[in-house]
Amino acid sequence: MSDKLELLKKIDIFTSFPKNTLEKLAEHCKEIHLNDEDVLFHEGAIEAKMYVILLGKLLVYKLKKDIDTSGPGEYLGEMSLIDSQSRSASVKAIGKVTLLEIDAEDFQNYILPEPQALFSMMQTLTKRTRNHLNIITSEHQKLHCLVHDIRNLLAPLGISEVRLEQVLKALGGIGGNQHKRNGWKEQEIGLNRMRLVKSNLITLIDQTLICGTRTRSEYVKTAASMKVLVLETVEEIALHQYLSTKNIKTTFSGEIFNSKFNHIDIKRVLQNLIVNAGHASKENETIEILVQAQGDSVLVSVIDRGTGIPDNVKPLILKEKYTTKSDGNGLGLLSCRDIIENYHQGKLWFESKDGEGTKFHFKIPS
Repeated sequence: MSDKLELLKKIDIFTSFPKNTLEKLAEHCKEIHLNDEDVLFHEGAIEAKMYVILLGKLLVYKLKKDIDTSGPGEYLGEMSLIDSQSRSASVKAIGKVTLLEIDAEDFQNYILPEPQALFSMMQTLTKRTRNHLNIITSEHQKLHCLVHDIRNLLAPLGISEVRLEQVLKALGGIGGNQHKRNGWKEQEIGLNRMRLVKSNLITLIDQTLICGTRTRSEYVKTAASMKVLVLETVEEIALHQYLSTKNIKTTFSGEIFNSKFNHIDIKRVLQNLIVNAGHASKENETIEILVQAQGDSVLVSVIDRGTGIPDNVKPLILKEKYTTKSDGNGLGLLSCRDIIENYHQGKLWFESKDGEGTKFHFKIPS
């Protein structure tokens, strides 16, 4: 007990505590022992407890990214006692760790009545916020530079386009006077597809650079055929690793009139939903894409017959960065929702039964 008291006296939030109060706190609070790599709590967990590190170090991480380390005399998890929200990150031990666990009752009884303790806690929270802002600013700048350089790396594609045009002229005959050779049409389709992909990439990169500089830009929507876009998207991603062994069936119901939408962004939505369906499907299973005219709207459904979405995961799907892919980051569906609901004033939703597959739908005004 005496060793624990000596450790607690050195921690900023406890320096103002009378000796008897500190003794009661040490007596009432549970001591936690962790081994290397033991997880203290996971991101998203709901528990009203904070932890004071007596010995050892803890790693704070979010998804696959390490955020910070905390050592003896530091504390964490206090936000759950202040705002009653779920954990904003995960924490695990680096080597052997000894902690003091302070629950909601102990927090109410011993820490809230001490103004100096609360002031110290505010200083710690402010320090963390400043540190996180510095990290975000630095990484944002790095990402901005990376995107800028990616755009520059696309420039040599222009040389490839010129070379392919020369090949096409040779295959097609100079001046059109010679007979077109076999493969000419396929080469022309390939060149046009390459140009389209390059153009779309440059547009997305430019949009990213605009976001990075916080510059306002007009969101462009043009009248186009959803049917054509769906067929074009399916053709482009048919060889994706999650789709190459699957069957894709497209069905169009009713008279599909031209809709006004952002061509690149709706293609991004389709790509995400179809790839996700491919990931959920077994080899040789069929993914169905259904496009329907519904009054003054167009409804698109992507249907798989995979394992479905577990009930405990459904509330997270369109709200959190959740993924089951080993190479995924959980951003795809969040991006889809943003594009459909915020930029096209539409709706994105899903239906799923465990073991029976999933249907993702989006509807936008036509």
